[in-house]
Amino acid sequence: MVERSESVSFDRAADFYDSTRRFSPEVSAAQTAQLRDALRTVDGPTLEIGIGTGRVAIPLIAAGQRIVGVDLSYAMLARLREKSPGQPPLVQADATLLPFRDATFGGAVVAHVLHLVSDWRVVVEELRRVVRPGGVLLVTRGGPGSGLHAEITRRARAVAGWTMPAGRLDDLSPLDEYIRSAGGAATSLAAIPTNEPATAEDALQAIEANLMSWTWEFTDEARAAAAREVREWVTQTYGDPAAQVIASAPVQWRCYRLPSVAP
Repeated sequence: MVERSESVSFDRAADFYDSTRRFSPEVSAAQTAQLRDALRTVDGPTLEIGIGTGRVAIPLIAAGQRIVGVDLSYAMLARLREKSPGQPPLVQADATLLPFRDATFGGAVVAHVLHLVSDWRVVVEELRRVVRPGGVLLVTRGGPGSGLHAEITRRARAVAGWTMPAGRLDDLSPLDEYIRSAGGAATSLAAIPTNEPATAEDALQAIEANLMSWTWEFTDEARAAAAREVREWVTQTYGDPAAQVIASAPVQWRCYRLPSVAP
């Protein structure tokens, strides 16, 4: 029997999250406009689970969207309160057990969360409970990108012997099927180009610096060994890692229209 993993708290990331996950003003504005448009028909406030430091929520609030935020990390919520005192209303909680009544919200935003929770299906059912029937879920996974960046991530995980724990969702295809099988709909919003390239060396240094959530479960020795081995592979295969440009992945959101009947 596989043990269910725990949801991942970003307490340790509060001091560096904004500097390592920031978007350009242009990308942030395009994302806000896209999400605001997708939420234009929702009836009631919007819940964001994993609200973090407000990277998505603060621009949406400025655009007129009513947001309520939930996060497991007290430190991330404290940073958000420093940036935006009083708005939005915030609750510290695990997304697998949301402290809200049924049908409280018109929609929900889920950015880079479902690969961090103990059981993504439980989270989706909680969202279906607290979002009104026919409401909207806006979900983005993020991830390791493609090409060389994805291969660096894959090889580092393999060297460290790490795989995605059971219950976490690494790809949104199962969510598409889950929502559709319940009578809902799933569509992709237009991809938003980011045009913020990095290098293979940047990706390797992020592993060494323990900046990504999937590296937090490595020991220091395993993380150093993974970065060392993958750096050697990049050098032998492509040349100097600092000269190997990695194209930045676009921002890709999925829009899920919930079934018109409550679960």
